[in-house]
Amino acid sequence: MVYVRDLVREVVAEHAAHELPLVDSLRRLDDDEVVRTLGRRGQKREPLGFGYAEVAALVTPVVWLVLDQAARRAVDTATESLLTRGRSGVRRMLRRAPAPPQRVPVELDPAELALVRAQILERAAERGIEAREAEALADGVVARLATAAAETRPELPPTPDAAS
Repeated sequence: MVYVRDLVREVVAEHAAHELPLVDSLRRLDDDEVVRTLGRRGQKREPLGFGYAEVAALVTPVVWLVLDQAARRAVDTATESLLTRGRSGVRRMLRRAPAPPQRVPVELDPAELALVRAQILERAAERGIEAREAEALADGVVARLATAAAETRPELPPTPDAAS
């Protein structure tokens, strides 16, 4: 299982390795705290030891916030689908199931991957990241999401034609 925080670290290592200390310090927080910290727009002092102005041009908040949003959207969609199929059974199941400790992006279809790419480009532009770097970052995130889905997909048994 691949977590949002792991995907963020992989993408940041590839595109902005100098930000790894920031990513590693954020990994000690839970997902909600990370999103609150990176999503702040105020000028007050941050718990990470620097202000929002220093975070503005970084790759980490762009990637983490977009991937978190995509994971939440996918979970919301899956939950709505389950609820429409059987409200009472799902309620019983949800009462018994422990909450996941970290967000996990589920397999995204091509339209959802395109949306993630567009959001990375948009947030990167808002944060002052150069267009060429933003394109490479967006492509890296989408590629990593696609390969993560393939890595976590169970292998199918061979088809009868393949066995002969």
